[in-house]
Amino acid sequence: MKMLPNINDGQRQRGLSLIEMMVAILIGTFLLGGAIATFINIKQTYRIQDNLSRLQENGWLALELIGRDIRVTGYWGCLMPSKGDLYGDEARLILKAAFVVAMPTTNCGDSVNQSASYYWDKTSTVIYTLNNAVLRRNTNSINNDIVEGVEAMVFLYGVDTDADSAPNVYVTYNSGVDFEKVVSIKVSLLLSSMDDNLIDKAIPYNFNGTIRTDKRLRRVYSSTFMLRNRHS
Repeated sequence: MKMLPNINDGQRQRGLSLIEMMVAILIGTFLLGGAIATFINIKQTYRIQDNLSRLQENGWLALELIGRDIRVTGYWGCLMPSKGDLYGDEARLILKAAFVVAMPTTNCGDSVNQSASYYWDKTSTVIYTLNNAVLRRNTNSINNDIVEGVEAMVFLYGVDTDADSAPNVYVTYNSGVDFEKVVSIKVSLLLSSMDDNLIDKAIPYNFNGTIRTDKRLRRVYSSTFMLRNRHS
């Protein structure tokens, strides 16, 4: 029978010592901590980029919808534009036009008949308001929430003071503006991100005299639209 060679204590396989295990655990902890920190940073970067993208998309969409209706305001086919098709204050923008309603059948060039059915059709009046940071388009008392995250909106009215169909000055609604001389509207919207805690420190944000303080992202989107169907 073949005998196995003797193995002295110096040649025997040994396990890890307590110190070696502690060092291995410490190194593993550092590696795991680094991986977690990297994951958190990547996730936060994704949240920021996602919210910025939504801000830009919502800002563009809100201005596009409002601008489209402003440009159509006062349009009644080939009829003469009427008075009273535009009004606004600190909370609303009211527009009247043949947005969807069929064109009037009266003689071309006649004045708009404000008592006619087309003038009071359910689609002839559009009202823009805000409701709990949601931009709302109201048609015939039917509310359509179209864009979220709109915290505030401001309208400045371009007034034509010399009858050349171009704005000479931009004023707010409470300055005694004559809406029949308004030929353009500047729309400014304050949008905020849907998610909070996107920045490290709360930064006060002042818009139209109102200060907001939290960790949301905010952007102001503005554009000026001409009222193509207004007369001087």
